[in-house]
Amino acid sequence: MVKCKSLSQWTRIGLVGLLSSFLWLVPQVHAQKLELKLLASGLTAPIHLEELPDASGRFLVVQQDGLVKLMGADGSVQPAPVMDLRSRMLPVANDFEERGLLGFALHPQFAKNGRFFVSYSAPLRDAAPQNWNYTRRISEFTAKTGNTVSVDLQTERVLLALDWPSRKHNGGAMAFGPDGMLYIGMGDSGASHGIGKWVVWEAFNVPAEGLLWDALAQDRHSLYGKILRIDVDRGFPGYAIPAGNPLNASQGRPEIWAWGFRNPYRIAFDSNGSGDLYVTAIAETLWEAAYKVTGPGNFGWPLMEATHCVDRLKPRQPPKHCNSKGSEGEPLEMPVVEYANMQTNHPDSTLGVKGVGTAITGARMYRGKKIPSLQGKLVVADWSASFKQASGQLFVATPTAEKQTPWLLDKVVQIESRIISLAQDRSGEIYVLTHEGMGPFGDSGKVYKLQPGP
Repeated sequence: MVKCKSLSQWTRIGLVGLLSSFLWLVPQVHAQKLELKLLASGLTAPIHLEELPDASGRFLVVQQDGLVKLMGADGSVQPAPVMDLRSRMLPVANDFEERGLLGFALHPQFAKNGRFFVSYSAPLRDAAPQNWNYTRRISEFTAKTGNTVSVDLQTERVLLALDWPSRKHNGGAMAFGPDGMLYIGMGDSGASHGIGKWVVWEAFNVPAEGLLWDALAQDRHSLYGKILRIDVDRGFPGYAIPAGNPLNASQGRPEIWAWGFRNPYRIAFDSNGSGDLYVTAIAETLWEAAYKVTGPGNFGWPLMEATHCVDRLKPRQPPKHCNSKGSEGEPLEMPVVEYANMQTNHPDSTLGVKGVGTAITGARMYRGKKIPSLQGKLVVADWSASFKQASGQLFVATPTAEKQTPWLLDKVVQIESRIISLAQDRSGEIYVLTHEGMGPFGDSGKVYKLQPGP
């Protein structure tokens, strides 16, 4: 078992009022202690975990470096990968790195057809604007299944290719909804940090000319900063636009389901079949958030960050009041979870609140049976309490009936590693994926299972 900190006391994080910047910490005693059981180690930045639909208890472990490995029910990992995508990827840096193999989803009929879908960073294609960074691919592959699982890269079918101007704000997560449609998270392009190979401006010193790129998240004729919804079973060799998508060709890109996201890093459907989609929104400046997406809408960025106003030229002194509607008068959707990150501790910050994390990296509604106290609650992951020291955190958010008001959070686990994603098996149990390094290199990646403590 992993050693966890602060299991006897729990932090409650509350936010009152739609645009309030007041946050308090109240010690709480949780009804049930939780712990993490180590299942697998020696991995490289495991960003996703998917249980095979064959009742074998085996999982596909998706690594950011481009490898997909097979993990047995006992946690043993086969040495040879199921798929090695590195030859088709932009090489990832041995540094802080957000690119790579970022999304993975099995087709709902995978047991019959072997089809699955990935989102990854490919080398910049010839037709791309000069000096941009890479080309995002959304591709389908077909696996051979059985006692062994293998993938021939020649089965790739590229559904969508989108040129990316920078190395930042990638998004990338994918999931099939209960409607059978494929949902895809796309970041806002990150070009506010500079176009090309390097980061030119950090989040708190982006000049006015860089901020023009933020508007892509609100531009419904652009795929950046969006959740896409497509039908992969029709429209061959491409895809079809499903009924219910909110935009026609004159209004914007018809693939768009929801807009106004900076970096929808992870997305996950509630496994109860309700169609509720939870989207993690990593902050540009001060506020980490998770959104419950029940349908099309505008989720605010860059007009707001979580429930808070934004001034990109004075990011540490945001205004108290701002317009909470989009360009066509539509209301901005508010998150179900938000918390201040460590940037609010900066001496120039005027918020007067204490930061509690660095980046939200997962949100999964618990529907398992092994932890009754978590039933119907949202498990939330934070990358690390400290940027420099690996210290990943888990929180539990309890839903409330109050709309447009973030749910209260209890801190339940802190570990000496960085949490880069959450996953869920077909029984609703939750897994925690970690890596100690800053990017997809080395072998410090681990898979843990969340379970009741002693």
